[in-house]
Amino acid sequence: MINLKTVFVLALLTTATSVSADEITIDTLDLHATIAADLAEGMEMMQNNLNEDMTNMLIATEQVAETTASVTRSE
Repeated sequence: MINLKTVFVLALLTTATSVSADEITIDTLDLHATIAADLAEGMEMMQNNLNEDMTNMLIATEQVAETTASVTRSE
């Protein structure tokens, strides 16, 4: 026999299910576009930073090589 608590729980579950079904409908196109734009911007910034770091390392290596060559010649 179904009592009042069972009817109440069934009504509550039915309501909760229909509410959550409405909330699941999310427009992901704007979210996808935003994430893609942020990712592209971040990757470009990382590429620029990497290029700057590599340039600085190459310049430092060349300066060390020139200094070593100068010291060797002066001896």
